[in-house]
Amino acid sequence: MDPLHFLPAWPPAATPLGWIAVLLLAAIVAGESVRRYLRASRVIGYLAVGALLGPAAGGFIDNGTAGQLRIFVDIAVGMLLFELGQRVDLSWLRRNPSLLAASVLEAALTFMLVYLAMGWFGIGPVTAAAAALLAVATSPAVVMTVIKDMRAQGQVTERVMLFTALNTAYAVTGLALMVGLLDYESERPLTTMILHPLYLVAGSAVLAGVLAIVMLSLLRLFGRRPAFQFSATVALVLLTVAAATMLNLSVPLTLLLLGVFGRLFDYERHFVSMKFGETAMLFIVLLFALAGASLQFSGWMAALPLALVFVGARLIGKALPILLLSNASGLALRKSSLVSLGLTPMSGLSLLMLHEMMRQSPSLAAEIGAAMFLAITILAFAGPLAVELALRRAGEA
Repeated sequence: MDPLHFLPAWPPAATPLGWIAVLLLAAIVAGESVRRYLRASRVIGYLAVGALLGPAAGGFIDNGTAGQLRIFVDIAVGMLLFELGQRVDLSWLRRNPSLLAASVLEAALTFMLVYLAMGWFGIGPVTAAAAALLAVATSPAVVMTVIKDMRAQGQVTERVMLFTALNTAYAVTGLALMVGLLDYESERPLTTMILHPLYLVAGSAVLAGVLAIVMLSLLRLFGRRPAFQFSATVALVLLTVAAATMLNLSVPLTLLLLGVFGRLFDYERHFVSMKFGETAMLFIVLLFALAGASLQFSGWMAALPLALVFVGARLIGKALPILLLSNASGLALRKSSLVSLGLTPMSGLSLLMLHEMMRQSPSLAAEIGAAMFLAITILAFAGPLAVELALRRAGEA
């Protein structure tokens, strides 16, 4: 028998828990350093650490480990989408219908311009539509995190959050409907093309509605204690992710609808204002670090022209309708321009949507995968700076 059998194997094998600790600590230090020394958003530090440690760069965190850490991404995205859904004030849209008009036109023009830009590069109709749908989404994680980080309040802040919530709703609903076109691209039966998207949308809505009723019943029974509500909400988010995954439904759409229904069905206002505190920030840090680790850096030079055209068309599509309807919506032109600037970010949600599209249609990865990863990378790092600049110029930070 080896007399030193009690010593660990060499080299020691890191466990997933060890990588969580390393990634979390490195991201927190990088985020604080970026905030202190560069006066920029902590989100950039979180993303940079993930990108440096991820499989595309340093390789310290491989794809297998990143997959094992996926549960933390689900928790973070779930809490953010739920809170975003809770913040959608539909009565505001009824009082000021030009806001809804601006949001719909902004999403439609963004989709159209990106679709035409993709077609100009010779991209096929279905793949171009997939890229255009990605362009509609604004990263709720970046917007919510920067707003919390800066403690921003005001008209620009509220409109950026509202448009982000609506864009997220359009994008995740569009992704569920887009599955039918991706089934067509993969030459699946006509029945599948029709029933698959209907199942995703209707099933996600029914599941979200049932779980919202369960959540509100618990709150009605046990009261408004914030600690209980936080624990119950996190548990419901995890249950939503598990149930939607088990039933092959759209996880982002179900989570967003859970927040929306939780607000709509809460007639007696049992829910206190849900503000996830420092504990939830650990999940948010991991979300951005793992989003950074998911970025890919190969084939950038060939993909650069398409990525830049995508970014340009997206920025124009989001700015024009908001600026044109600024007076009708009751906001000065200058502040409307800041609202459009605040819609710049793309990050974790877009990556999740892109991976889902590529899983449904492998040919999409070969046609535009590299360009979309590059565009998301550009906007993932530029987005937090744009939101922070918009909020500071608006005087709401």
